[in-house]
Amino acid sequence: MNRILIVEDEPILNANLQQFLQHKGYAVTSTATRQAAQQALEQDVFDLVLSDLRLPDTRGTELIELITRIAPTSIVLVMTAFSSLDTALKVFHCGAHDYILKPFSLAEIEHKIAHALQRRQWLTERSITRQQLQPGRTDDDRLIGHSRLIVALNDMIRRVAGTRCTVLISGESGTGKELVARALHRCSPDPATPWVPVNVAAIPEGLVESYLFGHIKGAFTGAHQARDGAFRMAGNGTLFLDEIGEMPLQTQSRLLRVLEDNVVYPVGSDTPIKVNTRIIAATNRNLKNMVRQGTFRADLWYRLNVFNLRTPPLRERRCDIPELVLHILSRLQKTLAKPVFNVDNEVMHYLMQQPWQGNVRELCNLLERAAILCDDHLIHLKDLLLDEDDSPADFDIQALSSAVDAFKAQHIMAALQKTGGCRERTSQLLGLSPSTLYRQMNRLGLKGHQDASAIDSDTDHPDE
Repeated sequence: MNRILIVEDEPILNANLQQFLQHKGYAVTSTATRQAAQQALEQDVFDLVLSDLRLPDTRGTELIELITRIAPTSIVLVMTAFSSLDTALKVFHCGAHDYILKPFSLAEIEHKIAHALQRRQWLTERSITRQQLQPGRTDDDRLIGHSRLIVALNDMIRRVAGTRCTVLISGESGTGKELVARALHRCSPDPATPWVPVNVAAIPEGLVESYLFGHIKGAFTGAHQARDGAFRMAGNGTLFLDEIGEMPLQTQSRLLRVLEDNVVYPVGSDTPIKVNTRIIAATNRNLKNMVRQGTFRADLWYRLNVFNLRTPPLRERRCDIPELVLHILSRLQKTLAKPVFNVDNEVMHYLMQQPWQGNVRELCNLLERAAILCDDHLIHLKDLLLDEDDSPADFDIQALSSAVDAFKAQHIMAALQKTGGCRERTSQLLGLSPSTLYRQMNRLGLKGHQDASAIDSDTDHPDE
């Protein structure tokens, strides 16, 4: 089912359009202001936006520019009462697909919408094909999205990449911290220099210093030959220290010395070796809290945190999900050798509503599983939901009052079972008066579970 957003401040026209399009089988959301439209676009994905050109809180093409920026996969159809050539040119220049003059018939708007949606499908398939044919481009060398947060992050990357400043990248797991680090190296003045990534958390604690600083032959048991270490391997390039928060305290002090003096001492050697390596570190932990707890050195944190970049979680940039989906499916077509071009509208709506605790990595895994299972070029909801635990109903959160009542009923039933159904003993066990317990049981539909002698008591339920 195609999803349409109506942005129209004239109440009668708004209501008529909504009723007509819903009758034609579209899922319709209607708004009357720029602010409401922006909120809708950031919370959901729409195949088409049908918008008036003039609204109470915006003028001219401002709304079109907003839509094309935060919802680049949506087709924009503009409604306007002005038929001048200048208006038409401005509308198209800002990214609208077409416009329709007021007043118009419902048949005319239906035809325009159908044509625009066909155009959207064609653009989607062409976009994927172009990504596949683009030379010299890998799947993981750019940040995907046009949300405000990603645009700002790309701008900060551009500003700091040209320096040799130490950068600390913070963010949740799966948000693309290594992607940001690679972008910093790729946009540096000399991207041909070595790029050396080291996952600190994956190195046994006793070997971290050897991996980073190297060692000489015979430095410790098993050191049968010398090792250069990550700093010397990186040379004048970039050393990326992922999961820096997992680094042992002793190694932290040695890393601080390297950052301050630009020299390394291989394990087992007293001879300093000059290095000129740029450090980019990343963590999903709160280093500031670790400093307070004494598990991370304050002086190292200050030294690493010269310039901080934060990778936003996916739930804070939901409007990027449609573009991410297309990008991920384009990559999966190569790895799976299967032409899966897109997801249907029901799936996209489902994806837009999820909490994404695993962020983009979780989205990639979910789409890969669905792409393997789907039978055609489109992923459907049945391909996405394999287990009973994944059903959409499980994601519907109960109202707080209903959840509390369900807990109360369960708790009272457990107490009744423990006391053999005796309401007097049950009320004492729960810390309630007998009359309060009776009223609670009556309200929760548990009256039939009371013992008969208790129910007949005159003093137990004076409110009756």
